[in-house]
Amino acid sequence: MHVDVKYLPQLPDQDQRTYLFVAIDRATRWVYVEIRKDKPATAASGFFKRLIDQAPFSITQMLTDNGKEFTDCFCATGERQATGTHTFSRVCTDNRIEHRLTKPRSPQTNGMIERFNGRIPEGNP
Repeated sequence: MHVDVKYLPQLPDQDQRTYLFVAIDRATRWVYVEIRKDKPATAASGFFKRLIDQAPFSITQMLTDNGKEFTDCFCATGERQATGTHTFSRVCTDNRIEHRLTKPRSPQTNGMIERFNGRIPEGNP
């Protein structure tokens, strides 16, 4: 399963930007999406829990980028060992799902999601 989050364009009737959380299964191309008002780790882990409940199959592996909403492997001083206490990591552990991270600054590693996100227009609709 590939997961990512994308900023959505702010519409004229909105007072803030929203975020699109996307999950795509590599084998079946099954897609699950949610629009959220924010993207902290709690929003990402909530999305992940709902994804697990909605998926018509068992999820065994998860691929995400290195965003703060998905991991605590990176900080202002650089890369560090994951603590295992990040909320997204705990959802993975609780559900026996292997969490893999893309190589930093390599969006092509998660190309399936990047192509999907590329179909969403930027700016005013």
